[in-house]
Amino acid sequence: MSTAIVLPQLPEWVQQHVKALYSAKTAETFNQAFDSFISQQASIRVNGQNVERDEYKKMIQGEITGDVGSDVTFNSVVSVPAKGGVDTIGTGSVGLSFKAIVYGRFFVFAERESSTVNSSLNVVVTDDIPRPHQIGRGGAFDGRRVTVLDEVLTDEANKIVPPTAGGASV
Repeated sequence: MSTAIVLPQLPEWVQQHVKALYSAKTAETFNQAFDSFISQQASIRVNGQNVERDEYKKMIQGEITGDVGSDVTFNSVVSVPAKGGVDTIGTGSVGLSFKAIVYGRFFVFAERESSTVNSSLNVVVTDDIPRPHQIGRGGAFDGRRVTVLDEVLTDEANKIVPPTAGGASV
């Protein structure tokens, strides 16, 4: 007996992949998350500049290097399904804005160092990878990848305020 595996809808798919990038703890986990999200032939613009895929990968990985965790909050998500074609389920365009607070390994004044990434991300998701034909093997294969990415983002270190002597008298 087999059960049908339901792949996530387009907006959830993008959100899951963004969270996977920012929660990756190892280079291997990050590489897997990145490769399952961004197409090898993706067209990428960041802050109005064209960037190569490897350059974008290094930039995102640099935002989370040495982190011990992150909190990703999506402020808004808008999606439009792809038009036409036979298999357009889960493909189309997604625009979203998110904030990721990335926590570092070190403590300063009993607070963990952190930075905040604010992003407005617009992507086009297509079924980029053909499904393998495996006779007798079940399971779901998700060939969707981001083929066009346009992002405006900032990454700023959060200020750590030193504790005050509050209450000490001289």
